[in-house]
Formats: sequence, C-alpha cells, structure tokens
Amino acid sequence: MANLAATLGLAESTVSRALRDDPRISAATRARVHEAALQAGYRPNAMVSALMSVRRRHGNAKDVDTVALITDYQGDGGWRSKDVCRWEYDGICKRADQLGYRIEEFALSNFDHDGSRLEKALHTRGIRGVLLGFSRGRRERVPFHTDSFSVAGLSAYFNEVLVDRANFHGLYNVRLALDQMKHLGYERIGLAVPEFNNRISGYQWSSGALDWQRHQPRGKRCAPFIPPADDSETEFVNWLDKEQPNALLAYKLPLQTWLRRQKRDIPLAYLYRTEAERRLAPGIDGNLSLVGAAAFDLVVEALHTNRTGLPSHPKEVLIKGSWRTLQEG
Repeated sequence: MANLAATLGLAESTVSRALRDDPRISAATRARVHEAALQAGYRPNAMVSALMSVRRRHGNAKDVDTVALITDYQGDGGWRSKDVCRWEYDGICKRADQLGYRIEEFALSNFDHDGSRLEKALHTRGIRGVLLGFSRGRRERVPFHTDSFSVAGLSAYFNEVLVDRANFHGLYNVRLALDQMKHLGYERIGLAVPEFNNRISGYQWSSGALDWQRHQPRGKRCAPFIPPADDSETEFVNWLDKEQPNALLAYKLPLQTWLRRQKRDIPLAYLYRTEAERRLAPGIDGNLSLVGAAAFDLVVEALHTNRTGLPSHPKEVLIKGSWRTLQEG
C-alpha cells in the first residue's frame, strides 16, 4: 500500500479509505486509487483489513462505524412490542457492541417510504453497512439502491429481497420438537401453525413435520393443521375429530382457549413466540438472539471484504433451536 500511495502522491490513510470505498474520500479519488490498484495487481488482505478496522473502531469512539437497521413494521404495536423481534434485536445489539459497531434504526416511515430519501440520509451519515430488519408484508424489491452498501437480511423480513441472510432453522426445530415429544411418550403429534407464519418459515415447518410423520408407523401419523387465518376454531375442531392427535406442537394459534371451550385436554408444546409461552409449556427456543448476531456478522463480513450490492448467489445461515422443558423455560 505504501508503494501505491507514493505513486499516487497520496497519504496511505487516504489510499486505505479509498480502497474501502469510504464516502469521506471523493468519488474521483476513489476511482483513481482503484484504477491504480488494479494496474498494480494490488489486492487487500481481508483479514488485515478486518483487524485494522476493529483497531480503528476501538481506538477512538468517534471512529465507531454505524450499521443501519432498516425497518418497515407498521401497526399492531410495532416490532418492539413483539418478543421474537426483541430477542433478535438483543442479539444484534450485543454483537455490534462486541465488534465495536453501533446499530441505529432507520424506519422507512420516517422517510415517507421514499427510498431515495433514506439512501441520501445513509450517504450523508457515511453509513455503509445495512441490515434489512423488521418488516410486515411483502416487498417486491429493496427500498433503495444497494450498489454502495454492504447489505444483509434478518430472518424472513424483506423476504423478496435476495440478500445473504441469517434465519432460524425451521426444519430442524420442528423435527427436534417432535422427537422430544415422542420421547416423552406421545405417539400421534399434530403440528398447528397459521399458513402465514408457515410461509414466513419458507414452509420449513410443514416440510419438517410431513417428513417426520413419513417415518412414523402409518397408524400414528397426523396431518398438520395449517389454517389460512388465526380465527379457525371450527376448522380446528374438525381437524381434531379427524386426526385424533394426543399432543400438539403450536405457534401463535390460541389453542389453549379453543381446547378449554371444547373441554378437551390435549398436551401442548410451543414454537415459542412470547415469554409467556415459555412459562406455560415446553417447546422450542429458536435462539433468536443468535439469529440476530449471525445476521449482523453477515453485514460485517461484507464490509470487511468490500462487497456491496445484491449478491449473485445469496447464502442463508440457519441457526438451530433448542428444546426447553417447562422448568428451563
């Protein structure tokens, strides 16, 4: 780098920042440095870049990089009212602090859902790392141009945007829960989850359940209950009568209420979505704080390797959940 800086008549720090596409360096200078580096065959050492980046961040509080958490979560109390979101956010914040970064939310609603305004704000702040976070509904494209940003996705939020992302391992989690319930002596176990949430899981929940059932004796198999809406008590009762499950693995649906009204006593386990459920029954802890941490790691990885824009071949990091007994919950 010293030779490259001397050839260009620039300070080494300027060359280093230009090679990292630091917005504090003018576009013309960055282009000039990149061209000279290409001609000289220079390639930055990703590991050294990572270590130096951390040293700079920890050496001076003013140099701490901010990573933007983009959100688009409207109505129903907002994402901060959801335990699953708070678990993920806790993991994001802890990982950011460990690596010497700061996380800051940029809600699309604060920019009137105008992607160009959001993009301008990020550039003005010198923010290069972006995590696509909590959202509701389907978005057909990323809400701003990503060419100059290192971007990753959290869980299934902004799920139409093809970026590297970290998510819970839905297939593994369902199979783990069913195995644990079978170990407890239940032989005919039914999965009950809303269609909307099953789709968010990438249909991993229903896939895991159907594959698990395929390996059970024919007389012990139970088709999953996946209603199109939460208010499906009549359909639930019909399903109970048909499938005759002796235990249930549930997410979100108010099965406790429905079972009480029907005067039926069927044991429950949960794919946890609230702290209250952890106190009510055994189930799967999705380790969502680790999902948040893994998503943040993907942003940092992209920053350290100078990768910007949408990847040609997105990857997905899946975090396995853990079985919790009622005492552990």
